[in-house]
Amino acid sequence: MKKWSLFCFVALAGVVMVFAGAKRDTDTTLRFSWWGGDSRHQATLEVIELYQQKNPEVKIVAEYGGWDGYREKLVTQIAGGTAPDIMQIDQPWLFELSSMGEVFLTLDANVPIDTSKFDRNFLNSYCLFQNQVKGLPTGLNGETFLVNTELLKKAGVDPNTEWNWENLFTEGKKVSALGPKNYLLAIDPALTRFLFQKYMSQIAGGMIDENKNVLFTERQAADALTLFKRLLDEKILIPYSESSLYYQKPEENPEWINGNLALMHSWVSNQDRSGGGVPILIVKSLPLMPNAKDSGILVRPSQILSINKNSKNTAAAAKFVDFFFNDPEAAEILNIQRGIPPTSTARELLASKKLIAPMVEEGTNVALARMGKPQSVWEMNSEIVDIMEDCIGKMAFGQSSPAQAAKEMRDRIAAKLASL
Repeated sequence: MKKWSLFCFVALAGVVMVFAGAKRDTDTTLRFSWWGGDSRHQATLEVIELYQQKNPEVKIVAEYGGWDGYREKLVTQIAGGTAPDIMQIDQPWLFELSSMGEVFLTLDANVPIDTSKFDRNFLNSYCLFQNQVKGLPTGLNGETFLVNTELLKKAGVDPNTEWNWENLFTEGKKVSALGPKNYLLAIDPALTRFLFQKYMSQIAGGMIDENKNVLFTERQAADALTLFKRLLDEKILIPYSESSLYYQKPEENPEWINGNLALMHSWVSNQDRSGGGVPILIVKSLPLMPNAKDSGILVRPSQILSINKNSKNTAAAAKFVDFFFNDPEAAEILNIQRGIPPTSTARELLASKKLIAPMVEEGTNVALARMGKPQSVWEMNSEIVDIMEDCIGKMAFGQSSPAQAAKEMRDRIAAKLASL
């Protein structure tokens, strides 16, 4: 009897060990990285938890944080072969990161993700590398001004002003007359470069085309930089010595939070973060000149979600990405944390439940009404962007004249393009 009992125990233990081993073999762990603010983090974590409840064999490790250092960390991970299975990337990075090698999985018919509810033209404009879809847009995003209505009223400026390059000066002087801490434009060096690109698109039709041709002349760049020098000299634009302290995070500038600044450049997907403590905000279009060749105003993916081609679990990653974009519960949780949803079904769902915040909807419509053509991959190249910001910064700090900065910018851009 004891021998039989011992035999049963050993046999049962063996069955348990085999079962446990089989369970471990089918368990899957995925790493998912993104950046954003607290509300985006919370919504994304809730979707991950929902997916894990429905798919208990899958564990998703969330790797999230702020914008600072995200790209640098991701580049290091890709180069070292330690990148996450699923990655949120900024759309301008797609070309550069893809050029590092076989980085992102091609989302073709063999990948189990339903892309039928995405706008195909939008995918073709923003999500291709070498004519292959390498990611999916997380939302529809557009550039606008966030307007501090109370400050403008106090200065005698109509909050519903349609902005152009001339009334930035006439109305901006009314704001700066309120006091030494008051400025019209609450933007940092990165956003100043964004506005510079708008101006160049409007006078030259763009800066660099897809064939690496420089589209602007040295004279056009000098005229643009002269205008930006006036914005600084006439106290319309917050000084670089102050705005540089909040590089790529101007919404953290205490003067914006305290209501001393009037206009903030913002992406629709960042409105919750960019609003800061300003009590009453509306959205208006970025400046546009008469007879512009192109508005330069961008409407593009909020971000792109891509799958690591070198992941050991690409099928499992694709299944989660499909859930992320196409599950109704997930769509309702994610809401507008990454801008207006990219699929028609998610937009219809949120609209039916009145879940799209009015200011987000208005901001998207404002940007769409004046949408310019997409920037070329070369104009979005990080090294080209660094050249633009460096030359604008030299002018802003008085280290070079507008003409000198324009010549340096064009020469350096042409030389860099030749090496890319």
